[in-house]
Amino acid sequence: MYDFARKTLFVIGVLLLCILIYAVRSVFIYIIISVLLAYFMYGPVRWLRNLRVPRGLAILLVFTGIVVLIGGLVALIAPVLYREASQFAKDIPALLSDVEARLNAALERAYPGGGQRIAFNEAVLQAVENLRENLPQALQSSFAFVSKTINSSITFLLGLILIPLMCYYFLVDAEKFKNSFKKLFPHTYNERIEATFSMMNVMLGNYVRSQLTLSLIMAVLVTAGLSVIGVKYAVLLGLIAGFAELIPMIGPVIGFFPAALIALAGSPVNLLLVVVLYAGLHLLENNVLVPRIMGKNMDLHPLTVIVAMMIGAQVLGFLGILIALPATAAGKIALNILVFRREELALKGQTEPPAPAQGPSPPPG
Repeated sequence: MYDFARKTLFVIGVLLLCILIYAVRSVFIYIIISVLLAYFMYGPVRWLRNLRVPRGLAILLVFTGIVVLIGGLVALIAPVLYREASQFAKDIPALLSDVEARLNAALERAYPGGGQRIAFNEAVLQAVENLRENLPQALQSSFAFVSKTINSSITFLLGLILIPLMCYYFLVDAEKFKNSFKKLFPHTYNERIEATFSMMNVMLGNYVRSQLTLSLIMAVLVTAGLSVIGVKYAVLLGLIAGFAELIPMIGPVIGFFPAALIALAGSPVNLLLVVVLYAGLHLLENNVLVPRIMGKNMDLHPLTVIVAMMIGAQVLGFLGILIALPATAAGKIALNILVFRREELALKGQTEPPAPAQGPSPPPG
């Protein structure tokens, strides 16, 4: 009876926490970004701490390195990306006309006498006209949505400024946060809480760093492959593919469709080459990159991932889709150890040793 009551109270507590998160989701977004940034920085910070670099200086050096790296990448690809995006916006009508003509020709060969069946241009022009007519209402709705999401521009700017500061404290005072969390439970739970945080820190840290690494690699490979084939807008399409990799399961498909449409506007041969390229990269990703970079999977059923993504999208939008997988995996770890008392799980998945006593503690999971 006691065990049932304990599990019931824990589930109720989780539900109440989810309700609270939903109520303050506009603020929670900044916390999520800060935590993800802390997990990304933790590995390099720990490496510097092992070299006896002071904790504050180590965090500052890593953060400065990230800013310099991102700034360098932006400076490198921004001119090309701007040029390609501008040209793509101008070429959209011609691209749609080419795709429309090729698809209709194929349909005519398959169904002679059926007439024109696809009209991309008319649909796009109608959509633009509808947007122009409804622009005042659309702007008003957009303003209302933005105001509701971030409350005000001051809150938004303040959140962006405070993200690095929150990240700093997550890295510096993680042990204090964990000890405060322990005080909410009886002392008999200390060992389980330690095991839970240990597994969650390893899992989340590896996931964030490896997912960003995988996205960067795929963006570079797609850009290089499309450039070799001769497909237009290779940098733009590579960037889309890299961002799409952050979305579990359906990301590669999302990244493939723009390239396929642009290739089809060029020639069927280009389309075939693009299909072969993306299929080859998908095989390379699943059989070589993911096992080496991502390591063990999170042991989540595909249906669980899909439902988690849908819930994340409903609660936090696009950011919710990105964090659905690690958040669900972290929740599963907590349930298995704290509620279902599966002690053996506390010894699995710890692929890296705990941080030294004098080093920075991992950010709380």
